[in-house]
Amino acid sequence: MKTRNLFCIGLLAAAAWCQPQVVVTGLQAPHKMILSEQGNLLVAEPSMNANSGRVSLVTRSGTRRSLLEGLPSGTEVTLAGGSGPSAMALRGRTLYLALGAGDVERRGTAPGTSMHNPTGASSPLFGSILEIRFSRDVDGISGAFRMTPQHQMALHDGGEVELSEEGGATARISVLTRFPISEPAPNVIYRFSNIWGLALTEDGRSLYVSDASVNSLARVDLATGRWQRLVRFAPIPNPTPVGPPVLDSVPTSIRIYGDEVLVSFLSGFPFPPGHARVLAVNPGARTVEPFIFGLTSATDVLWRAMPDGGGQFYVLEFSQNQSATPAPPGRLMRFDATGARVMVPVLITPVSMVYDDSTKDLFILELRGQIVRLRLD
Repeated sequence: MKTRNLFCIGLLAAAAWCQPQVVVTGLQAPHKMILSEQGNLLVAEPSMNANSGRVSLVTRSGTRRSLLEGLPSGTEVTLAGGSGPSAMALRGRTLYLALGAGDVERRGTAPGTSMHNPTGASSPLFGSILEIRFSRDVDGISGAFRMTPQHQMALHDGGEVELSEEGGATARISVLTRFPISEPAPNVIYRFSNIWGLALTEDGRSLYVSDASVNSLARVDLATGRWQRLVRFAPIPNPTPVGPPVLDSVPTSIRIYGDEVLVSFLSGFPFPPGHARVLAVNPGARTVEPFIFGLTSATDVLWRAMPDGGGQFYVLEFSQNQSATPAPPGRLMRFDATGARVMVPVLITPVSMVYDDSTKDLFILELRGQIVRLRLD
């Protein structure tokens, strides 16, 4: 296990503010972003319109083109945004793509409860992970693969579909695994699957999966599709007089860190400042330890090794106070042996980030539809 320090945002060092550069705007309410083999960006974009989700490839110069279109998507539970394509992981020419709850969930009749959408869901594939095997590297695919409701039904029935694009490349799609779309839960009636983070193990045999609604970390065997929940994250006491007595932990993104998995947490309503955190999970022992605490609405965490053998850890905060009206912007924090620093003080709805070690570029994805770039050196 790697040597670990315990970081607290309360030990705030002098600010080291940086001004990021805009790479692209106009994305479709994007949720997640990963690097391609050639250092371009794959972006998962859900939609409030049924079956209008997509995965885009964005070049480093800011040009966007669709890679996959017609993906399961729909208006999420609050009726304020879309849910569909979310977390991704790429291994060679195989893309693993998670699908969120879509329009399966609706508010229950009692406050704080959830029920199944009485009008039905727009896709049978919500709560699953797709395995997509391309015939070419994604950077070399010029056209878009388009999924139809008929393709979705074939996948739902256990089949495999092959799609083609204008340039002659193919994509073979199958369902790697499915999670229960809902499970009974005291007080809220149902909890609905909401896959938010994916991370491939170094040996390429397994996929770690975080669920922001079930509050869990699972592992999927890529050879068999069999999954197993490793940890269910406990709620935390509500320090405010508003809302329920305890808050959902709400795990967001996950990163492999040696033999551990770092998990960032948003924390639930009423989103009190200072109660989000990053935890370190040992999957083998199924133990959970604090890593970074004192955060507010953390949506992503990543780390990079430094020449001196130490590490730097970066955390995105969606807002510095989500319970305020209006809510202030989010920010990027850095943690290392010198303490905690604010790297970018103003980010609008940041949800995902990736780091390219070959160029020292950190890319940050904002839910408002924008990607910005920050040169760390």
